[in-house]
Amino acid sequence: MTAIDNNQEWSMGIIRKWFYRVRLALLMYGFAWVMRVAGMINREFSARLAETDFVFIMASKEDDTARYFQCANGRLRSGRRPIPRDFGLIWKDNQAGGRAMMDMLMGKPKALYRAVVNGVLLLEGDAKSIAWFMETVNRLNRVFRPKKKKAVHTEK
Repeated sequence: MTAIDNNQEWSMGIIRKWFYRVRLALLMYGFAWVMRVAGMINREFSARLAETDFVFIMASKEDDTARYFQCANGRLRSGRRPIPRDFGLIWKDNQAGGRAMMDMLMGKPKALYRAVVNGVLLLEGDAKSIAWFMETVNRLNRVFRPKKKKAVHTEK
């Protein structure tokens, strides 16, 4: 292997790492907007957000990629500045976190549960708050999931 090949491999690694970091950051930002829109278009989801006030962080162990989410009086705020939190969702790394976030935002049922079971996601903090949040994400998926059409039976 030549020095040029090593340099090329090294730079591709940096580009790949940067891509996964930016993808995860954008997906976390998008998650905040998905929750806001769901609260605007669905009364049940809006009522769910108003049930309790909470603050959590979604972050990566790999680097400083993180986003804080705060829900107070049913209004969701999100930002990068650190604030005291009730619980945290910590991704194993940017690549795995991005993949799991894509599944979650695509509406795949139990995407977060699978991430926890597979060791991609570490949950930190109050168990009651985490359980409430996991159920809230399941309800979020139901807001955007296409409704199944009922079969119409005709008599002949």
